Amino acid sequence: MGNANNKQPTPPLASKLTAEGVVERLREDITCSICLDVLDDPISIECGHNFCRGCLSAHWSEISARGYQCPECRAPCSRNKMTPDTRIKSLVENIRDLPHEETPKATWRASPEQGPGAKAEPGRPVQLVRLDKEGGLILDEEVLSRCLEQGGVGDAPVCLVSIIGEQRRGKSFLLNYLLRRLRNLDVQDGSWMGREDESLEGFAWRVGTHSVTKGLWAWSQPFWVPAEGGQVAMLLVDTEGSMDLARDTETSVKLSALSMLLGSYQILNISSQLKDPDLEYLEMFLQVAEVVGEAYGLKPIQHLDLLVRDWSSSQDLGADGGKEYLRDVRQMLAVMSPCKHPKALEELSRSSTRCYLMPFPGKRIMTGSQGSLRDMDEDFRESLRDYVATLVGSAGQHVQRDQCGELLTGTQLAARIKKFSELMKKQSFGFSSPCQMAITFHNQRVIDRARTDHALYLKEKDGDSRHMIDCLKVRPSKMVEQFMDRREHLLWRCRTDMREPAPEKEALLTELEAELMGEAEKFLEIYGKRFKKFAILAGVGVGALALGPVGGAAGAGIAVAAIAAEAAVALGLAVGVGAGTVAGVCVGGGVGGGVGGNIAQKDAERAKAAVGQREEGDGMEDLSDDKPLI
Repeated sequence: MGNANNKQPTPPLASKLTAEGVVERLREDITCSICLDVLDDPISIECGHNFCRGCLSAHWSEISARGYQCPECRAPCSRNKMTPDTRIKSLVENIRDLPHEETPKATWRASPEQGPGAKAEPGRPVQLVRLDKEGGLILDEEVLSRCLEQGGVGDAPVCLVSIIGEQRRGKSFLLNYLLRRLRNLDVQDGSWMGREDESLEGFAWRVGTHSVTKGLWAWSQPFWVPAEGGQVAMLLVDTEGSMDLARDTETSVKLSALSMLLGSYQILNISSQLKDPDLEYLEMFLQVAEVVGEAYGLKPIQHLDLLVRDWSSSQDLGADGGKEYLRDVRQMLAVMSPCKHPKALEELSRSSTRCYLMPFPGKRIMTGSQGSLRDMDEDFRESLRDYVATLVGSAGQHVQRDQCGELLTGTQLAARIKKFSELMKKQSFGFSSPCQMAITFHNQRVIDRARTDHALYLKEKDGDSRHMIDCLKVRPSKMVEQFMDRREHLLWRCRTDMREPAPEKEALLTELEAELMGEAEKFLEIYGKRFKKFAILAGVGVGALALGPVGGAAGAGIAVAAIAAEAAVALGLAVGVGAGTVAGVCVGGGVGGGVGGNIAQKDAERAKAAVGQREEGDGMEDLSDDKPLI
């Protein structure tokens, strides 16, 4: 058992299928996978998939630099080949004409005020993370936002159930029965499991030996479950086989890190019994969880279920059998010297970890069934019902928390996931092992701290330079030197603090240097203009004091007198007679008109004679040299 990326084949409509069921299945064919709503102005692209014209145009406008791809299957497409699909458009119109009570609501748009108390929407699986050809993880931030920041989830505490483990071991099968329980929270008996012949739907799955699931999927709608003090948004996350031998270690580490970020309720799904490869994977996962928790301020593992499938070693099943088996595993690990899996032993000894034994589901389930109850062995059905009911009943106790124990909202969690995604984009390497990932996170913190320190330094200089006297104390050329010294210090500190091995260390430092230089250049350009403006104003003030009557005759002299008072007292008229020349010209350009201009010209001649060495000019040519004004 496992899950597939593509939609599963639609089984023949049963004779008992209601009108609502028919509409629901038809609606799947007229839903845009971008907005998750009924198609609006449907168009078809080269690969055959349909989207709203506006949705696809907006989606492609954001990623045009990478080339156009189908948002659903990622096939290369041409933007000029969007063909109106008249058949789908007609189908949409016909379904919309049905009586209102028989038309399911849109998944996202029809209920703008979703949240606790809102009617549950059907939802659908959406791909949150996909893998590129090189094994890199690509986060779909739009899907992430829909899952964690909309529908009331953004401001609410969240519990994310994430299931990991070996491929083809029924992870998606289990999640689909969780969906059934969550859709029927008010049902007190076992009828939530569905009819005997009801096909299993939700996360796509199928029996077989070949794994086709890629990346990470989530259910598009939250389920609101009761918790102490209110309700919690519960979401389900489905991950591809993390122990797939075809996957390299780096991809497995990345998937484990994302799973740790997402899941506050972790399920490790294993087959038959806990074997050494399972323990090795658990050890790696726990190391990843510890590193991610430290880097992003999360509790490493909030709750872990060790779910053993196809158990056949004893008559004791479920939670009771799991307690005995977990005790045996701990004893086995404890007697090893040295212990091969110390973190696994520590985690399996925690009170927040439990083990559950689930029997073989039956031959009929394993030979091409649709996952219906009638194909299950009775003991498996009972175990499945008990495990799912217990999990959902305790979900409200396992909400996402930070290292200090504070609740995290959907928006806060989404921000952490986006930050991790940005780090993965920047790092070509650095996730080959938990130890290397720890080095990568540490080095990134060193770089981020340098950015923060430089931003604070720039803010301080900007604040000081807004005051005329403080600004005039440091010439632009001197300010350039100060920023160069600061940048060199930060780069030296980063080079010293960064850990090895770090293949991209030099590239990171080069990028940081360019970034700091760019920020400094923007500020220094502003600073140069600000310095000259203040220098001229200071000269105007001193000139006004020297001219006396001209300052009274010219309207501008009154305006600059206030500035002159601060400048004259602080500078002790040390700005120089040359600045007075500029003052005279400026004052003469005021209300005093030509009279002030004539007097200013005479004063300029007197100033020139008095200084004897100052060259004629506009009074600004040497404002940026190394001679201090103050």
